[in-house]
Amino acid sequence: MEEKNQMPANKVEVPLPKSGAVGLDIGTSRIVAADSSDSKLTRTELNAFVAVPASDMIEQVLKQKHMVFERNCKNLYVYGNDSDFFASFMNVAARRPMRDGLLNPQEEQSQHIMQLIVQRLVPRARRNNEVLYFSLPGKGEGVNGKLVYHQAVLKNFLSSLGYNAKPLNEGQAVVFSELQDENFTGIGVSFGGGMCNVSVSFMSMPMITFSIPKGGDYIDRNVTEVLGEANSTKVRLEKEEHLDLSRAPKDDLSRALHIYYEDVLQTLIDSLRAEFSASSQLPKIDRALPVVLAGGTARPAGFLQKFEQMLVAGGEFPIEISDVRMAKDPLTATARGCYIAAMSEMK
Repeated sequence: MEEKNQMPANKVEVPLPKSGAVGLDIGTSRIVAADSSDSKLTRTELNAFVAVPASDMIEQVLKQKHMVFERNCKNLYVYGNDSDFFASFMNVAARRPMRDGLLNPQEEQSQHIMQLIVQRLVPRARRNNEVLYFSLPGKGEGVNGKLVYHQAVLKNFLSSLGYNAKPLNEGQAVVFSELQDENFTGIGVSFGGGMCNVSVSFMSMPMITFSIPKGGDYIDRNVTEVLGEANSTKVRLEKEEHLDLSRAPKDDLSRALHIYYEDVLQTLIDSLRAEFSASSQLPKIDRALPVVLAGGTARPAGFLQKFEQMLVAGGEFPIEISDVRMAKDPLTATARGCYIAAMSEMK
């Protein structure tokens, strides 16, 4: 990654991992770091930034507000968690280093900004044998070639921090985080901002993995477009703060959100059904499998019930499902699963 002239913005002491193992969920909307299986000890930053023309006055305001930023040539970049507030203050949409689950090719600052955000969450390794697992989307329609590049860029950067960096399928990370009592056997689904990822695991071995190119951003973009909104901020806030999928829509905005949530769920359920029907790699399973749902897009009230209803409505499933459950903490499940994978390798 290209070196930049940086201003020392809000120096943060990143906690050193006690175990030497780190899990990192690199998502389109958020980046989450875990060096413990306790969700309360995870660290998270928005994977976003806002650029404004550089001026001494704006720079002084940012410093007074203790915002995280970088001065780069003619621009100031406010990034991470502070980007949300600053975008609202400036009435602009924050820019994303990632799009649809992968590095954003239309954003020239994508790699550099994401490097800055990750460095706020992950310290340099202290020893040569420290392991870091990072989340990686599954293969899917239109992403396979881009996925090779995405993985290589992330692995090279994380290795430069001194870690033995390894990718882990995002759905499999959910399995590791939530299905320990089932010997890591079941179906993990991560509903992210850029895409949804699925892993069907048997005794910790991923037997089927795939992704669909729809997620929270797909919902936001389409609702914004069909309602003629100026930007997606209003839509995202309504989705995150007020949406209840168990209740009938009360207005055009909630109605559109219901429609596109159902579209995402139907696409995922149809894809899962097709993968099971087509797969010849599954061992003979003599028990019903649990399904675990995670990710920020799965957080609205009524999401679990909506998923169960649509799964049943599709008729008989290719395999028996024991139950459908929500991850203990949907936002941190992937990072904690990556940490568990790293810990198992350290041992």
